[in-house]
Amino acid sequence: MALLLTFFSGLFFLIGIIVYRKNSNKVAFSRMSIACACVVIIGLISFDLVPEIIEASNSWSILFIGIGLLALIFIDKLLPHHEHEHHENDEDKKEHIEHMEHVSLITIIALLLHNIIEGMALYGVSINNIKSGLIMLIGIGLHNLPFGFQIAPSIKNKKNITLVILLVLSGFIGGLIFSIFGSLGETLEIIILSLTCGMLLHILLFELLKEVYEEIHKKETIYGIIIGIIMLIIINCI
Repeated sequence: MALLLTFFSGLFFLIGIIVYRKNSNKVAFSRMSIACACVVIIGLISFDLVPEIIEASNSWSILFIGIGLLALIFIDKLLPHHEHEHHENDEDKKEHIEHMEHVSLITIIALLLHNIIEGMALYGVSINNIKSGLIMLIGIGLHNLPFGFQIAPSIKNKKNITLVILLVLSGFIGGLIFSIFGSLGETLEIIILSLTCGMLLHILLFELLKEVYEEIHKKETIYGIIIGIIMLIIINCI
């Protein structure tokens, strides 16, 4: 049952992707999802990753945050990149669409590590108390849902489908690792969390915040920010 919960946690990415693809107004929905994902990433860094890293009291974790940030910058440079300047009504232009696909792809890469650790944590909680595991699953699901909206554009490139499948299964992979080998150990876990924190900082500072700032005058962006805040409140109340 505990392993099944880790599998369900990844399905929230899939639900988010399906909702995005079924939505007829993808331009407005994409704008809203970027703002929502931006708020959720801020919450993920502020309320989950940083407190865990600080609690470990390892000064060297700052080094791995820097390595994570630099690693994603390096990966970012290797991937096809599409810089563009924002103009009114540019959402349907090829340049803008390719840029959104690029942001979605690097978001997948950054989330893979984090969700393997999250899957291990969910499995560890669930084998001791299934009710606590269910509550934790809801919290993880609310985190993963807006990221599903965010990564959906990357599926337009069939080469990225394997990465999306890995992300959907990442929680289950984490649970499987825990069930076979047990905990990774505190040091390795903090290293992975620090690397993830650095990667997410890159996405937040160099991609999402820029998009939100340039689209802040659009009502969908405001709606996305509000939805993101509501999700964070619900997650932290669970």
